Amino acid sequence: MPVARIVSSPHFAFVTPEKLIRVAPNLATWGVATGCALALLGSDIPLVKKDILSKIPFAGSYFSDNKTDE
Repeated sequence: MPVARIVSSPHFAFVTPEKLIRVAPNLATWGVATGCALALLGSDIPLVKKDILSKIPFAGSYFSDNKTDE
């Protein structure tokens, strides 16, 4: 009679690689949506506009605050 082998899969708490692969597209979608919402809501705050939004590649020039006194 062969002895059964115990095979454990790697996990962290209840998250296994299989579960992580299954929910990764959903997490990415919600992460992008959250980032867009925070950028939209934070675009009126001068500190956020200067420190974060103006450093976005290709779109940072839209948020740059280059005002000249004439």
